[in-house]
Amino acid sequence: MKKSEFDFSVPNRQSYVAIVMILFKTVNIVVRQLFPVLVVILVGGSKQKGDYIIWFIVAVSTLTMVYSIINFFRTYFIVQNGELILHTGIFSRKKISIPFARIQTINFEQNIIHQFFSVLRIKVDTAGSEKNEFEFHALETAKAYALRDLVLAEKQTLEPIHEVNITGIHSYQPTFTNIMSLSPTDLLKVGLTENHIKSGGLIFLFFFWIYQNLQEVGVDVEEYSEEIPEWEMGLYTIIFFTTVLMIFSVIISLIRSVVKNYDLQFLRSYRGFKIVSGLFTKREVSALDHKIQHISWSDNLLKRWIGFKDLSLNQASSTEINAKQNIRIPGCNTLHINEVVSTLFGKTDFDHFEMKGIDKRYFIRFSLIVGILILVVILGAYFIEQLDKIVPALIVGIYFIVTRYISYRKKSFGHNHELVFIKGGVFGDKAEVLPMYKIQALEIHQSPYQRSHQLCSISLYTASGRIKIPYIPISEGRNISDTFIYKVESDKRKWM
Repeated sequence: MKKSEFDFSVPNRQSYVAIVMILFKTVNIVVRQLFPVLVVILVGGSKQKGDYIIWFIVAVSTLTMVYSIINFFRTYFIVQNGELILHTGIFSRKKISIPFARIQTINFEQNIIHQFFSVLRIKVDTAGSEKNEFEFHALETAKAYALRDLVLAEKQTLEPIHEVNITGIHSYQPTFTNIMSLSPTDLLKVGLTENHIKSGGLIFLFFFWIYQNLQEVGVDVEEYSEEIPEWEMGLYTIIFFTTVLMIFSVIISLIRSVVKNYDLQFLRSYRGFKIVSGLFTKREVSALDHKIQHISWSDNLLKRWIGFKDLSLNQASSTEINAKQNIRIPGCNTLHINEVVSTLFGKTDFDHFEMKGIDKRYFIRFSLIVGILILVVILGAYFIEQLDKIVPALIVGIYFIVTRYISYRKKSFGHNHELVFIKGGVFGDKAEVLPMYKIQALEIHQSPYQRSHQLCSISLYTASGRIKIPYIPISEGRNISDTFIYKVESDKRKWM
């Protein structure tokens, strides 16, 4: 094993570039939090008030920057006795010790500034923590990789090695094989088949946010709107604005996808997966096999047309909302998914799973509630003589009922002696696979409506979140509960 040129047994600090990163982060936070105030200064308000605000921003920024710089010089890490030890703090000193055995992954991130100065942002993820316990803004690239190699080498001496195709226990640099990568053409296809409705919603919310802030700072938007010639909101006008919104949505989705997934590589080592991607910010995220709790893949109408699916590897996290713990790989095909499934769960043929659907009352109850709400809206619009609200209410109600029916028809579940397989979706298809022994808790829930019809819903809780099977017979739910609990209690494998 090649000896590292870095001595981690003595205190090590970040690169001085970290000062620049800390300052940039501080300014970014201050500007984002005080953006509405800046709008006030730009669009109106007294000059004296504006001067006070500017001086306040300068004072807060200066104090925060000085604190951050001092904290930089007071922060260092050291490796001792199989532990990674961090010393930090200004007025009160703080010491964090993490044994190598607890370290799950070491992930790297590199934006444009990092790339220019040849440094990396390093994040150390540990088992059972809500966030990254170690996070350095800028560490020299060679030092960051040397630290990761040291940790991996020590972990290999602590953990049993089952694979025989590695060069030896002291070969701490993992060998990665490429499962897939996105070519420029694939990247363009991924961007064009993204969720454009989400981008359109972001555009709408952005302009609504601007409108609300202008109102709050005293700008009379309606007064300015009176100077704009009135448009007749006819069919052609609606079609025009809808078309413009769709075009901008597609452009924004394409840009976001290219920036995030540029030069994407999905890699496999002997013990886990890794994804590397990003145009301006290069991210490297790892997922160890034992930390992956369940996987899922999905598509939409456009993705299905060109044969693409989005694959998600859902990792253990103490906070269900921590989506950054999950790895999403767009542009996969069936062969890629089968390779991942075979690697994690062995050879599996989902076509031979005995799938069961859910009860039709899942659709009927929802439709009745929506129908009653639509009727109330229509009657209210009729009595207050707002007849133009009736057609939009009908369209929205029909949309929810139709999508609920599609969801009901697609939802199904099945299991064998090892895996739980759940299918669903609305405009596209979605599938989830969960090993039984990874289940942390199981809950059978019955609403009054379900109880009266001998139905229930089952929630399967894992370290990466919840998976739900709705509206099944209570007898079926109890059988599933007994089977899964027995499997969890009798299986000796560790979920982490």
